[in-house]
Amino acid sequence: MMKTRRLALLLANALLVTVLCATIGEAQQDQPALARQLLQGSRAERSRALDTARALGARNTGPELRAALITLLDRNNRTVADAVTRKEPVATFEDPEFIAHVAHVVSQLEDAQAIPALAGALGTGSTLVRDALADFGERAAPAVLAVVTSPERHYSAVDEGLITLRFMVEGTGPRPLSAGTLDQIRSAARQRLTGKQYFTTLWRAIDLAVALNDPGLRQIVQALASDATEVTARGVTNPDLIARTQQRATQRLAGGPSTPRYRSPTERSQRLAPRSMR
Repeated sequence: MMKTRRLALLLANALLVTVLCATIGEAQQDQPALARQLLQGSRAERSRALDTARALGARNTGPELRAALITLLDRNNRTVADAVTRKEPVATFEDPEFIAHVAHVVSQLEDAQAIPALAGALGTGSTLVRDALADFGERAAPAVLAVVTSPERHYSAVDEGLITLRFMVEGTGPRPLSAGTLDQIRSAARQRLTGKQYFTTLWRAIDLAVALNDPGLRQIVQALASDATEVTARGVTNPDLIARTQQRATQRLAGGPSTPRYRSPTERSQRLAPRSMR
């Protein structure tokens, strides 16, 4: 019985590989059509085209399809921003899962032309965007800093931007950040450690501040850890959240690891692979 099940599973996987290879072969021959479907097709057509583009992989994705994916990501970013402005659910305008999947696919392209759109996608549902932006390092820092320091951006985008900057500071990019960029990141961390902040934004700013190992920033984090009134001054008034904020500050100052952790391109590719192929 066990041998029969194993054989069935092997045959199913072999069939899936065959189908994927055939799909990729067809898609490579007609990427312009895929690009049109992504931008002009019905919801079902766009979803199928996105699945095909994801199966192709970054190496097999040509310029026209890349441009269409980036354009679609930018379009989705505007949709999310409009929904936030109108205070309406994103699902009223577009499927949130589709929005996240578009960002997933673009994040795997490793294309610097996608940096502005990826920065605009921070906080829109894809947790892979922050890792992809961190991989660009210095080149992506200005776009991420613009998100983090903007008073108009939703706290979810700011939070994801702070995580991205921490990844950069921790050295995930191709080369060390310049002194000027580090100065701007310190300034952004200080901005989000002071004034009224959403509690998760304050938490992410604490993580970034400690990663920067800047004496002035550490002093602010120390004040938050030791004095509850410093936390309430940032707009966090719930007793439980005050306690958790102080605990987080204390743990980071003691060398406790920040979460989430950075994921490499290989880890992200495995996450996007079909379940039966993992």
